[in-house]
This record gives sequence, structure tokens and C-alpha cells, in this order.
Amino acid sequence: MKSVLILLILLLFTGGCGTNRDSDTQNSNNYLNRFDPYKEPFFPYQWYLAYTPNDFSRSGGIDPDAHIHILDAWKQTLGQGVTVAVIDNNFEVTHQDLSANIAAWYNADYKNSNVANDTDESSHGTATAGFIGAVANGYGIVGAAPASKLLLIAQFADDDAATIRAFEYAKNHGAKIISNSWGTGHVSDAVAAELESLKEQNITIFFASGNNGPTLENPNQNLDAPGVDDESELPSVIGVGATNELNRLASYSNYGKNIDILAPGGEFLGLLGLDDTGSKGVAYTNYIFDNGYRLYLDDAHAFELGTSFACPLAAGVAALMLSVNPQLTPDDIRTILIQTAEKIESDSVYYDENGFNLQRAYGKIDAAKAVAAAKNYSTGKSQQ
Repeated sequence: MKSVLILLILLLFTGGCGTNRDSDTQNSNNYLNRFDPYKEPFFPYQWYLAYTPNDFSRSGGIDPDAHIHILDAWKQTLGQGVTVAVIDNNFEVTHQDLSANIAAWYNADYKNSNVANDTDESSHGTATAGFIGAVANGYGIVGAAPASKLLLIAQFADDDAATIRAFEYAKNHGAKIISNSWGTGHVSDAVAAELESLKEQNITIFFASGNNGPTLENPNQNLDAPGVDDESELPSVIGVGATNELNRLASYSNYGKNIDILAPGGEFLGLLGLDDTGSKGVAYTNYIFDNGYRLYLDDAHAFELGTSFACPLAAGVAALMLSVNPQLTPDDIRTILIQTAEKIESDSVYYDENGFNLQRAYGKIDAAKAVAAAKNYSTGKSQQ
């Protein structure tokens, strides 16, 4: 079976139907003016989007610069007019923090609309989708591009035909960005050709690099190792690794010479995201920190960590970029993300003359700088 990057929960703390995109520019501008992320009750705990100086951040040891600086980006756009596809294992399409932003859903394995989680485990897809498009509705968290629309595509079988069918569904239903928090390590020629074709059709594709860190069974984190041919290193995609709460490289994050960028994935605490509502999810609502601080959540949100969740954050930032400049190509998006990235740990590690470090790629995404650069970017500039 396809090796989905399994959702890692903090151990320390033991198609269908949907709403239509609002095409009215004035309504979109009014929404932007009304938007206040702090109306979302759990936003103060979304350290990866913006730093909030509170007991949670202090108790969790969050570095004030560990986030992606998204508040200034949101002054320009919330992702209006952009459709993002998420290909993953399954989804809770009725989740209160997600449903209003879902444009359609589809199961590419069975060619039907059943994308529900039929297991007792938490839905990986619900979580990844939420980091892109969780709704600003005063309920829980907010996604990186809360005014974007989502195509949720369930596809788990290690089957080229089904995988290609998933990507074709995304293309045919208007996706300009496709987020993939999975990888096989042995991408086929057929799938690689499909991804290259999508790029040529101006669709930007993100893949998570994987979590083969030293604490896991497979200690090989180097994607350039013999026998490894992962989707995240294809030239047609943007490969995403992970940083942690200390604004450093996450120890589990896979790396390689063709990984492009990093985004927060967490390591000690994780990212607060969506969880399946009720008993199918993590259903752990009482988090106790070492200093005695307690954080209470509901049964529809949980902390998660991994490159699986760094990837949709990067895709969400790309949605913001396309919202302010729909003419951007996949190469433009890659170039801007690289050129505006923060060189984490630059006081102690070496980045080469091109700004690249093998483990840290070109650095961590800076949403504010990326959106500002995208707004007036002319396509066809020299590539990194």
C-alpha cells in the first residue's frame, strides 16, 4: 500500500457537494476587512502561523520566530479565488472547521464519493486539509488560506491508475495547487510523467519529504540514497521538509538535493490542527505541560507533527501567492518561496552560494515576504 506519512501525535502528552466559490470581488474584500484570526478560539495556540505571547507559548518553549509570519500576508489576501486539491487517505467532510470551504470530494480508488474515515484511527486527510483551508468561523482553528476552496480526493492504494485518476480529477475540477502528504519512495515513470504534465499545465504540486528520522525504524533520511526515488524530489514538484518549535530543522525530516523548502511540522509539541470529531479521532482534550500549565481542547482538534503537515502549510502559502497574482507559474512560485525563505540556524550551519543547505534546503517559508514578492512578480524571471 502507498506509504502515507503517518500522522504523529505528541507522545509527551500521551465527488460530493459543497459550497461554490464567491466570485464577487467586493464581497471578498469585505471578508478580508472583517477577518480577525483571534476570533478563532484556538488561534493563540497556532504557533506555526503567528507567535502569540501567552502561557501556552511560554510553557511550550516556542521560539518567537518559529512561525511563518502569515499575519502580514493576510493583510493582502486570504486565498480568495484559488482552489487547492488535497490527495490523502480519507476526510471528514462534515467537520465544522472544514465543510464550508469544500468544493467537492472524490474517492479515486473506488471511483465514488465515499471519502469517509472507516477506521478507528484518526483521519490523516482531515488534518492536512485543515492546515490549508480551515474556515474562519469562530469555532476552532484557521487554515493558512481560509478563503480558498478545497477539493478532497481520497486515494490510498499503491496503484498507478488510481493515483493518476486522483491527479486528473484535481486538474479537471479547477485545482491550481495540489498538496500531497504521502510518498512511495519508488515513483513510477507513469506517475512522474503525469506530474510533469500537470506542471506544464500550470498546476503547482507539493509533496512532503517524509519522516524517516533517527527515532523511527528506518534511519535513512537521505532521499538521494541508492534505491530511493521519491515523489518529493521530482523536478516537477516542490518538496517540503519540516522545522520545529525552536525554529530549527525537525530531527525526523527527510532531506535531499532536490528538496526545496521547509515549513513548520513541529517536534516536541506539534501543530494544532483538525482531528476527526468524536471517538474516531484522537479524542484527547486535556494537555498538561511540564510546568503544570493545562490546555483544554475539544474532540475535533489535536496536536499533530510531521512533514505531512508542513506540506499543506506550504501549499496554503502558495494559494495566497496565486490569489494576489494568478499569472504565477509553478516555477515562479518555487523561485519566490526560495528567494524569500528564512535561513534557519544560519549562525551555526553553512548555506552554499545558492543559499542551499542539504538538510535545510533553501530555508523556511516566510509567508509575508512570499506574498509581497508575488504581488508584483513578473513571470519568466531567472530560476533558482
